Amino acid sequence: MSLQPWLMDAWAQFQGQLGTDRLAHAMLVHGAAGTGKLALAEAMAARLVCTGTREFACGHCRSCALFASGAHPDWMHLAPAEGKHQIKVVQVRELLATLALTTSFSPRKVALIAPAEAMNRNAASALLKNLEEPPGDSVLILVSHDASSLPVTIRSRCQGIAVALPPAGQAADWLQGQGIASALADAALAAAGGSPGRALDFAQAGMVESHIGLVQGLDALLEKPGSVSKLAGLLADVEPETLWTWLSHCSADAFRGASTGRFPPWLNPRGSLTAGRLANLQRAADRNRMLAKTPVKQDLLLQEWLIEWSRIAQR
Repeated sequence: MSLQPWLMDAWAQFQGQLGTDRLAHAMLVHGAAGTGKLALAEAMAARLVCTGTREFACGHCRSCALFASGAHPDWMHLAPAEGKHQIKVVQVRELLATLALTTSFSPRKVALIAPAEAMNRNAASALLKNLEEPPGDSVLILVSHDASSLPVTIRSRCQGIAVALPPAGQAADWLQGQGIASALADAALAAAGGSPGRALDFAQAGMVESHIGLVQGLDALLEKPGSVSKLAGLLADVEPETLWTWLSHCSADAFRGASTGRFPPWLNPRGSLTAGRLANLQRAADRNRMLAKTPVKQDLLLQEWLIEWSRIAQR
């Protein structure tokens, strides 16, 4: 088994804890989306149920064969049910009941909950009661894109393993290794906020061009405010949560430029771009992202946001 190079520090932390018998009963693997956290957590789980003694799971023992097939009796992966966004309390209770059973033939039982922030309040409460002393000889691995959204009582009872965004050069090299051209890799990373996994998804889905059109259109709006409808039309096919994430990042980049004088390459500096106005736009983008899965009309929200953006250089 191999992991992306930027995951090896986190893997070394896990290995050190495992090798010195300091592994906690509950671990929280956290960091930005698209950094390979789930792959890391699955590699950890595979190693924990493996009966061998290598750095990674051996891949040959009976335990590894069952793990690979998804039928290992000592391994559980908890996620929202198909078509749902939440992990419910009944799922957590079933998981804990299974963990309480005696191990079949692996050294320990292992459960993975991903994404952990998908647990609803009751599910999180049910899990909390078992985090300090999980049932049986078991290990819980939680994976989170946004650890701050988890109850502090859960975070405090988990051993944290942070996964940081890789350096841009390392991420670009990895993307090129996945068959993405050099110029496209850089543009994809810009669209993904430096996240290599999301950058790969954007490049393969043909979404990088939409991001390029967005940043070019935002700069043009400051010269020609009347082109709001045209830009909104070009962005109509972009999934709303992704679009609002892009707009949040763009306004944050412009905010830093207004604060420091170092504007992003896509934005021509304008003296009237004040940090306060841009901070308001970022907050609005973040708020609208939270509304992406609600019945609120996204086209109207986008039009309003772009109008406000077009005006920030005119006041």
